[in-house]
Amino acid sequence: MKAAVIGDADTIALFRMAGITRCSDRVESFHEMVNGEDIALLLITDEYAEQLKSKIVYHRLVKHLPIIIEIPGKKEMEREDTIKKLIIRAVGVEVE
Repeated sequence: MKAAVIGDADTIALFRMAGITRCSDRVESFHEMVNGEDIALLLITDEYAEQLKSKIVYHRLVKHLPIIIEIPGKKEMEREDTIKKLIIRAVGVEVE
């Protein structure tokens, strides 16, 4: 079972360095990826997930695989100001 990514070019480049080969920057590739027998995990940047919202909800109701996870894209990450905000977001607890 493999992982796949749908997102912007920078996000795809990062995941390709991590070894994920099934990547696309086109919303239209969603159907192909969710119906692929070898995909177990599909990561979608929030910008693309917003465009695919109804398809994602439908897929989650009908099928168990692939698991679809929405991740922050480049634009979302650029808005994060500090490491402290990242820690609060990840852990849910403010650190002093």
